[in-house]
Amino acid sequence: MNLLDKRAAYLHEVACCGGIRAAAEHLNVTPSVVSRQIRRLEHELGMGLIERQGRHVRLTEAGNLVAESYIAQQRLNADLSDTLSRLRNLRAGKVVISVGDGFVDSFIHHVLTHVSRQYPDVMIEIRTGIYYPREPHDMVIADEVDIAITYGPVSDPRLTVHSFTRGDLCALVAPDHSLASLSHVDVETLAQHKLIFLPDASGSQQCVNAVFRAAGIPATPSYRCNLHSVSRRMAAAGVGIAFMTAAAAREEISRGVLCAVPINHPVASATQGNLVRRTGRRLSPAADYVWKLMLTMQ
Repeated sequence: MNLLDKRAAYLHEVACCGGIRAAAEHLNVTPSVVSRQIRRLEHELGMGLIERQGRHVRLTEAGNLVAESYIAQQRLNADLSDTLSRLRNLRAGKVVISVGDGFVDSFIHHVLTHVSRQYPDVMIEIRTGIYYPREPHDMVIADEVDIAITYGPVSDPRLTVHSFTRGDLCALVAPDHSLASLSHVDVETLAQHKLIFLPDASGSQQCVNAVFRAAGIPATPSYRCNLHSVSRRMAAAGVGIAFMTAAAAREEISRGVLCAVPINHPVASATQGNLVRRTGRRLSPAADYVWKLMLTMQ
């Protein structure tokens, strides 16, 4: 009996997503597939693994044991693969990096170009965008990615974290916007305009929310999207104000299609980025090279 097969993976996703339907959407399968596989595992074990709480489900004690064992096995597999790669001194393989959309340009220019020359046979998988249900650092903990770069404070003993200053949080506006000529902008002024927000799970959006909350000003967005690049395009089109650092919009600012106006509030000052890896995990030579290069990212 193999408890840690794909059925355990489905159970783990249900725990992460808080429901069968959400887990199915994340796995790109139908809810009936998830339910059927979990029922088969419950039948094989002779005990329940999930229980319903209103519209959500939670794992039973037995379910948590199975899910935790599955994650532990995945970590062992990842560590074994990394160790074998080091023993064979392979210059091939794969490195999986989670790069927030606002960091993609820096990653390509400062990291990817060097890695492609140093490790030409290594496949680099880049995951970007706003992730649901897990944040990038959660995917590092689960060994779904080797390294992640995130925005906003991160503190977890399971992670090795290198933090760096990202710069002031800015209002991004089109050159002909009424705020474009300002040296800085108050939160009160921002609230009077159409705002472009990202999902609340986004680190940069959490910072935006914190700014408005600290200022005691409610903020209702006129638009919401799930990619920084889309919000920048919307701001450049003049439909509203996007929020991120000038570094994240460096390319559009240099082309003159966006202006970055720093937000005049202490919470918006000197925001933080983080480079994270799982503590205790031995990275492959290629992944370790990527880590060292990412330490120098701007």
